[in-house]
Amino acid sequence: MSIPIRSGFLPYLSGERTPHNNPQAKGVFFGLTHQHGPAELARAVLEGVGYALADGMDAVHACGVRPASVTLIGGGARSEYWRQMLSDISGLQLDYRTGGDVGPALGAARLAQIAVNRQMPLADMLPQLPLEQAHYPDVQRHTVYQQRRETFRRLYLQLLPLMS
Repeated sequence: MSIPIRSGFLPYLSGERTPHNNPQAKGVFFGLTHQHGPAELARAVLEGVGYALADGMDAVHACGVRPASVTLIGGGARSEYWRQMLSDISGLQLDYRTGGDVGPALGAARLAQIAVNRQMPLADMLPQLPLEQAHYPDVQRHTVYQQRRETFRRLYLQLLPLMS
C-alpha cells in the first residue's frame, strides 16, 4: 500500500463527538489540485476517518485504557484495504470479526442484558465473535501517517472558528 498524493478530508459531516464534542464541526476537503480525481478523494475520505478514529483512541488512552486490540465489524470493515489503513494510521492491532452485521442493535441489547443480569459474568454474556483476520500496523506507513495526522489536527483547529 503506497501513500498517494497528499490531500485531506475532515470527516465531520454530522459534527464530531469524540474527542472534540463539537456538533457544529464540518466536513472539509483540503489540499486538492487539478491532479486529484475520484480515487484521491476516496482515499482522502478513508484516511480522514482513520485520523478521526486515531484521535478518538487517543481520548480512550488518556483515560488510562489501552486495549491490546480493537475489534472491527460490519459495514466498511469488510474492506481489507481499509482495515489495514486504519491499523497503519492508529498504530493499533485491529481485529476483524465476522457475525457483527447487527453491531449497533446487538451492542444495545448486550448493554441491557448487563444491566438486568448484574450477577452473571460478563464473559458469559459477551461471547467473542469469530476472528477472521488480525491487522498489525506497518511501522513505516504509521510514521508517514503520523506526520500527515498532524496536518489533519491543525486543519481542524484552524477551521474551528468557521464551523459555527
